[in-house]
Amino acid sequence: MRELTRRGLLTVGAGDRHHISSAVVLAHPERRAELSDRLAAMRGVEVHASEGSRIVIAIEGPTSGMLGETLTAISAMDGVLAANMVFEHAEDLEARS
Repeated sequence: MRELTRRGLLTVGAGDRHHISSAVVLAHPERRAELSDRLAAMRGVEVHASEGSRIVIAIEGPTSGMLGETLTAISAMDGVLAANMVFEHAEDLEARS
């Protein structure tokens, strides 16, 4: 029997499922436009709206862990005050065909 680990749990079914998450990024208002451009250039990230100090994004990827890693990288960006996942959805790739 395979040992259950946190990483294993986050990557179960990798390749069989597609994960989508929405998140709100809180940024310094004067850096919002710059950060929106940087976020839009990231693999798997799409900017949907921005106003004031908030940027609404979607993150897509093959595992929940990848989404978390992307959100962590966003949180560490200069000018970002906070990045919080709002919703996550996973679906079987077969259902998307």
